[in-house]
Amino acid sequence: MEFFQRFTAPDAAALQASIAEHQARLATARQAGDALAIVEHTADLGALLTTARREGEALPLLQAQLGPVERFSSSEVAGWFWNAYATALQYNGLRREADAAFARALALTRAGGWRRLQSFVLQHWGRNRVEQGELNDAQAKFEEALALRRELNDPRTASTEQALAGLAELRARRAGAAHDTPAP
Repeated sequence: MEFFQRFTAPDAAALQASIAEHQARLATARQAGDALAIVEHTADLGALLTTARREGEALPLLQAQLGPVERFSSSEVAGWFWNAYATALQYNGLRREADAAFARALALTRAGGWRRLQSFVLQHWGRNRVEQGELNDAQAKFEEALALRRELNDPRTASTEQALAGLAELRARRAGAAHDTPAP
């Protein structure tokens, strides 16, 4: 399952600096009473905390904005928010709840035409589906993400291709294990 492991930031110090920067941005938005900026910076901070393996901190932070984000469903910020929330749910072991949040994120990205974000949502959701053993659904999500990334000439195309290759390898391992298991 090495193809489906969580993203690890290549520079832990830079990740911590970015977390601190986004905490400051969120504090400034709160002081200004800028509701959209609060949702945006909460989403960014939640995603960074999840990347830092601090999803336990990210989840309540994001949950506090579940009401306010509804006011901004026509903004791409809402799509990023729902993707960050779904990912935090996933890594808190709430995979079924994450499915609903990923579905919400995907619906928003499709309605808004935010294709780059749509590819992120599909890639993350595919990983969540692999973790639940839903390999056919995961494959469909990865394939859709790949098509978008190729269309956009996105440098993340390779990671989606690796996910599909990993999925094929996982299927082959499972098929081999099933074949090697003696009948009762």
